[in-house]
Amino acid sequence: MIPKQGNERSPPLTTDQIETYLRDGILVVDNLLKPEEVAEAQRGLAKTLHEEYGVDVHDLETTGIGLVDASSTNGAGGVLDIFYPEWKMKIATHETLFLMTCQLWREAYCQEGESLNDLLHISSAGKEKLENMQFKWHPFGRFDCSKGFMYIDRIGYRIPTSIAEKLGKQKMETPRTDAPSKCDHTTYEDTPKQKKNSKNPRPIQRSLTPHFDCCPESFHDTTNKNKWRPIQSFVSLTDNLHPNTGGFEAVPGFHREFHTWVDNKRLHATQSEFNEAQPHARPCVGEYTHLSPSHDR
Repeated sequence: MIPKQGNERSPPLTTDQIETYLRDGILVVDNLLKPEEVAEAQRGLAKTLHEEYGVDVHDLETTGIGLVDASSTNGAGGVLDIFYPEWKMKIATHETLFLMTCQLWREAYCQEGESLNDLLHISSAGKEKLENMQFKWHPFGRFDCSKGFMYIDRIGYRIPTSIAEKLGKQKMETPRTDAPSKCDHTTYEDTPKQKKNSKNPRPIQRSLTPHFDCCPESFHDTTNKNKWRPIQSFVSLTDNLHPNTGGFEAVPGFHREFHTWVDNKRLHATQSEFNEAQPHARPCVGEYTHLSPSHDR
């Protein structure tokens, strides 16, 4: 994407917001979309779910079982394989969202091809502490902060736990003979472990386990990488302000100590997890790394 020409706008993020992002590595921006834009997107989502999967958002208890066909994660995180409908692309290409991203690229990442030695020199000159700058470095060289490519991911659509549990029981009790309509690799079949626990059927949705969207050991290795995603963002179409109703979990400020943490405490699994004498680092699967609950601290 490139910002529209001939339409000069003041930067959408304030100095305080940028400082918050640099300090915490996380930024929540309220009211990115106008109320009418939110309503339009919600209608578009409802239409997609109904037309593609037979799900009526106003009658989830009866029709919500259709969400199973939309999820290749077997319900983890409420993630649905919905990528490119018009309503979603309209949000993804929203100019304000992109201008915010450009601002954060500019402030949070080296963009002139600087080396770690360059940052060390700046630190030794007393301009800024190295630990406050090291996270800005990357091996991908010079880049233009005013241009970017969108990496479109799936969507998250969570339903109430009570409904997810009810539909999970319905799924277990209703054998399925037809193939799923949209997700070839998603079926109603349970694993042997799940079948052993048939007294407690698995809900059709559950939380997404803690993880990294990167491989820590190869974080700065450019070999065989065809994309770099310095910032991940999502736009919420609903408020979620009450305790114990789900949400996004992250660790403020962890980006400043990430590499030290990887070097010193990297995701060691327990002996019982692997039934071997020595602990092992949890394996990466592409750019995904599972984080054991015991290390989610």
